[in-house]
This record gives sequence, structure tokens and C-alpha cells, in this order.
Amino acid sequence: MSVAKSVVLTGFAVFSMIFGSSNIVFPLIVGKDHMSNFLPAILGWFLATVAIPMAGYFASMLFEADNKKFLSPVGKYCSALFMLLVMLMTGPFGAIARGVNVSFGGFHILLPDLPAMSFNFVYCLIVVLIAWRPGKVVQIINCVFTPLKFGGVAIVVGCAMFFLKGSFFDIEKSALSGFESFFDSFKVGYQTMDLLSAFLMASAVFTYVKNALPKEKRENKKYMIKIGALVCSVGGLILSIVYAGLIIVGAQYAPSLTETPNEALFTKIAEIAIGGAYSPWIVAVIMAACCLATNIILTCVFTDYVQNDILKGRYNRNVILLLVAVVTFVMSSLGFTQLCKFLGTILEPLYPVIIVFVVCRIFYYFMRERRKA
Repeated sequence: MSVAKSVVLTGFAVFSMIFGSSNIVFPLIVGKDHMSNFLPAILGWFLATVAIPMAGYFASMLFEADNKKFLSPVGKYCSALFMLLVMLMTGPFGAIARGVNVSFGGFHILLPDLPAMSFNFVYCLIVVLIAWRPGKVVQIINCVFTPLKFGGVAIVVGCAMFFLKGSFFDIEKSALSGFESFFDSFKVGYQTMDLLSAFLMASAVFTYVKNALPKEKRENKKYMIKIGALVCSVGGLILSIVYAGLIIVGAQYAPSLTETPNEALFTKIAEIAIGGAYSPWIVAVIMAACCLATNIILTCVFTDYVQNDILKGRYNRNVILLLVAVVTFVMSSLGFTQLCKFLGTILEPLYPVIIVFVVCRIFYYFMRERRKA
């Protein structure tokens, strides 16, 4: 496989890993809430969910995706506490459980009598079955979930724009100023937790990139950094295109979404724009795929963290994986709204500190390399 092809495929894998439950719901909420101010809302969203997370990926890869090296300036105990908090929020107590809720929301609008407990149980079982063999996760994501995510979302967004009744720019006026829309969408972007996920997923991306390169290139640090930057650029570009489409569609269809639960917005838009008996079902499957890919990689990362860092390898990985699935199942019973409120309370003060730390670590790395030269 050529290096260029590896970079593009890994960029798509980055998109697929990041683009989960919150990434399909929150941009639609931003568009619905800010309507005619969709341009400043897009800029605020891009800053929070594309520029900053890609900087997190890149910063982590500068330190070989080793969180101990990356977090070394804050000391051993603060590093351990920070990683525990990140793991809990992006793991079964937060992001993974929220992904289950979003997947259920897509199907629930089609099957109002569908029991949440039954759906959540089957969903968690699928995650366990795929995460059972962690070495195959990135390949499965690339071969199965990436085409479903990117292709499915692109088709729905394209159809929603094409079949829109009235002018493309015939969008209701927002009561907020452009700056308020920018700042609010930036704050909503916090809740995707993509910067936190970057710390966890960077190791999988780094290993995949390294293994895809020729043997003589793998130990070349400068070359690896260059490839890492290209991968982040490709992943960021794909995310930007998809996010912009979702926000614009959310703004265009805002009047029709007032009574729709947030977790079912994507399915509702497809139902209005495309119509037909089967299109909402197809969209529900796409939503489930969007959430599954992210949930699988986060489940693997959280399971490995518990086994290696907390339990020091004393227990079988698959037993821990089953326990993680049980916790996810229990937490998913809280529902999407309650989980978002819980996570938002923690993220609002924490996120700015992490952003500053990431910028400082990138600056430190290049200043250190410059002094060496």
C-alpha cells in the first residue's frame, strides 16, 4: 500500500473514530437553534470540534501517542487522576452510554413501542462481539463503518438540501447575534468530548500509521510527524465537510424539528426530505453505525486501561470487557438528556485548561527540537 493511500485511509479512520453519537446530533441542534446565523455557528463549531481535537491528535503523536510522556509535566499523580477522569467520561459512564441512547433514538421514532432495555442490551452485545478481538478493530472500522458513516451521512445531507422546499437561503432569522451564535456553538462543541477522545484514540491511529509505512521509515521521527500532520489534516477536512452540511440542514429544517427529541433529529430530517417507507430505517442504521464505530474503539481503550493501568494485568481482558458492557447498559438507562447535563457540568471548567495544555505541549516540543538542532 502506498504512503498516500495509507494517509487517506487513516484520515478516514480518524473521522470514523471521532464521528459518533454526539457528532451527528449536536451539529443538527446547533443549526436548529441558530438558523440564519449558521455561518458563525459553523466557525465556532469548527474551532471546538475540528481544530482543537486535531491539535490533540497531533500533540499526542508528537510524543508517540504515549500519554505518560505527554502528561509528564503535571506529575505522576495528577496524570493518573486526569486519565481516570477522561476514561470515565469517554467510557461507559459517559460517551459510550450516550452513543447507545442516540442509536436507540433513531429507531425509537420508527418503533415507538420498542423497549429501550431490549435495544440497549442487543447494542452492547454487538459492541462486545466486535471488541472481543482488539487487533481487528481499526480494520473493521475502515472496511465496514467508515463507508456507512461517510456515505450514509453524505447521501442524507445531500438529499435534504436537494429536496428542500423553497430557497436554499430561505432560513428563519435567529434572535441571537453572530458572536452569540459563534460562542454558543463553540460551547456545545465541548460536549462532543472529541479532544478527550483524541488522547485515547491517538495510540490506535499512531500504531496503524506506523505499521502501514515501509520498515525503513518507521523509526524516522520527523517523517512520522509529517505523516501524522497529514493524517490529521485529512481527518479534519472530512469532519469539516460533514459538520458544515449537518449544521446547514439543521438550520433549514428547524421549523419542522421543534417537537422532535434531539437524539432523533437526523432520522426526522430524512423522513421529511427523502420520504418513502424505507429511508428512515436506512437512516436509523446509519446512526447506529456512527455510534458503534466510536463506541467500539472507546470500549477497547477503556477495557485495556482498566486491565493494564488499574488491575495491572491480573484479570482476563474479556471478563473486564463484559463488565464494561454491563456498566454501559446500566448508564444508558439514564437517557440522552441527563447524560449530556452531567457531562456538560464537568466539561465546562475542564476543557479550557486541557486546550491550553495541548497548545503548550506542541510549543514545547518544537522549541525543544529547535534547541537540539
